[in-house]
Amino acid sequence: MSQPFIRIRNLHQTFGSQKVLRGINLDIFRGETLVLLGSSGGGKSVLAKHLPVLLRPQQGEIWIDDVEITHLGERELGPIRHQIGMMFQGGALFDSFTVFENVAFPLREDKGLKESEIRRRVTEALEIVKLAEHAGKFPSDISGGMRKRVALARAVVDAPACIIYDEPHAGLDPVTGAAIDHLIKGLQRDQGITNIVITHEIRSVFRIADRVVFIKEGQVYWIGTAAELQQSSDPLLRDFIEGNAEGE
Repeated sequence: MSQPFIRIRNLHQTFGSQKVLRGINLDIFRGETLVLLGSSGGGKSVLAKHLPVLLRPQQGEIWIDDVEITHLGERELGPIRHQIGMMFQGGALFDSFTVFENVAFPLREDKGLKESEIRRRVTEALEIVKLAEHAGKFPSDISGGMRKRVALARAVVDAPACIIYDEPHAGLDPVTGAAIDHLIKGLQRDQGITNIVITHEIRSVFRIADRVVFIKEGQVYWIGTAAELQQSSDPLLRDFIEGNAEGE
């Protein structure tokens, strides 16, 4: 692969007396779909929240392209955060906003955008997730799977280079989960987006992953392709694949 897009070096994070990340080292390449696996409390979501600097590490470095981001101020982080979208586990939609306004929300934070440009971008994002005809509805009026797609549209509306998905399949039936996977791979294929996916849906791993990283107790335990994961004889990985490991 080419030069890494994101480089994580010796990342540590502690909350009180709990050591959550214990020296994570990981390269993420531009245009790949990387899946993070691991048992409950292993540190996957905490790791992901460091990439847009929603959390700052206790120790370690994160490089995006050639910029080390962990010590940047809020104003300097603006361009970095424009590169990294995040789809939160529960969708994090505003109940009092329509679908359109939920997707438009991050764009309205940029005071320099004209309303016509906001409308163009939101319409394009909703078309990607096949929800343009539902723009005027409220989250309470649509299904759980559709709410996930609204959250995905909001993550892509600012044209990021990378999207982080925190449990995008949670609460979805298999058919809807497969549709979300199709959208994720479509963003990679059609727009060159780098996908970082936290999931416990093993079927999804084998549908979407270029590489898989297994996190155990705040450290990288294993890295490989989806095919290598499927063929692995490692007892911990086999237990996880076969549903014998604890999930979140």
